[in-house]
Amino acid sequence: MSIQPIAPIMPLGAMSPITPANNDSTPKVSIGDGAQKAETDFSKFLNDALGQVNALQSNADAASQQLATGKVQDMSTVMVALQKASLSMSLTVSVRDKVIDAYNQIMRMQM
Repeated sequence: MSIQPIAPIMPLGAMSPITPANNDSTPKVSIGDGAQKAETDFSKFLNDALGQVNALQSNADAASQQLATGKVQDMSTVMVALQKASLSMSLTVSVRDKVIDAYNQIMRMQM
């Protein structure tokens, strides 16, 4: 009993030589452009997120005032609005704490 070698599925033929890429085809972008774009994207994202948290807080305040004055009969909608506001605020606070913790760790790094 002899063991037969496994034949390749596709035998490798003659390979073409690797040619270097033409550096002229890559776009010329300065390093500052990407950093500037990332800064505005992050700033816009952060402002939008804080605006949504503010809107949820305002909505919860209005819903609780309407419940107190008797304008709302369904208490579940008020409770949902209050819970959304509470959850968004706790998430915002936890993100803030993580950012401050990361900043403190960076400041403790020795150079």
